Formats: sequence, C-alpha cells, structure tokens
Amino acid sequence: MLTAADVLNAKFRATKFRDGYDQDEVDQFLDRVVDTLNAAPGTEPVTVAQVQSVRFTATKFRDGYEQDQVDTFLDEVVATLQERALVARQVPLTQVPPRDPPPLVAGALTASELLSRLQLARAVQVSTAPDTVLLRLPDGTARGLVDVRVTPDGLEVVAG
Repeated sequence: MLTAADVLNAKFRATKFRDGYDQDEVDQFLDRVVDTLNAAPGTEPVTVAQVQSVRFTATKFRDGYEQDQVDTFLDEVVATLQERALVARQVPLTQVPPRDPPPLVAGALTASELLSRLQLARAVQVSTAPDTVLLRLPDGTARGLVDVRVTPDGLEVVAG
C-alpha cells in the first residue's frame, strides 16, 4: 500500500522525442492523490474511477514522463485506494453508551476548586522552592505530577 510520501517522492524517467505524458499534468494529478491519502481538509478526494479514467496529454517533442512507468504507478494508486476503502468498510461503527460519572468521594475537589487551590499555591510559593506539583498518596508517599488528562469521568491526575 502506498503512502502519501511514496506518491510525493515518485520519480519517472523523462522522455524526449518519443511519446510521454505531460509532466505538469501528471504532477498536478499526483498532488491531488497526496491530498487524498493525507485526508487534507477542503480537498475533493480522488476516486478509484478518476485514477482509472485519467488521461494525460501526450508529449513527443518536449519532455514528458515515461508512459508505462506512470501507468504502472497509477495501478498501484488504484490498489491503495481500493484497500483503504475496504479497510474503512470493515471498521465497525458503534455508539458508546453514555456513562454516569463515578460518585464523588467525600472531600473530593471539583476541577474549579483544584484550579483555584493551584493558583493560590502558586501565588504564595516560596521563590526558592522547586516549581513542581507533588501528589501525596494514601500510603503517605509523595509522587511528582506528570500529566493531567480530561476523561469522560472528569480530570485524571497522573503521578510519575
């Protein structure tokens, strides 16, 4: 399966004084294929039918691309687009039922209370103290805070 980088980096032998494809037309079409493989927003995706039916202007007395090489590469593009469509059809669409948030433990802080307390702690922090957040665990050990994530259940604090 081709990637967008494979298409972007495709090279074809140049022709002169024999039949070839117009280089600009081929390059512009392959740019559209790259956008399709990258799922670039605001672009019309290239379809398998469009790749199979594309016709480039033939060149003879100016530089062009080797026709057989371009045609073989377009066959690979078709196979890639067909495989991507097959994979997209195989992904089941499911709807996740809404979950009720877990009950708050007595004394648990809301997100806004936590933010207020962190702001207050930062405002009164001793200038020589390290700029870290420590989390004291129920067993009494302190661990450094490494991440805060938003989850469907609320904020998740991750200790290192």
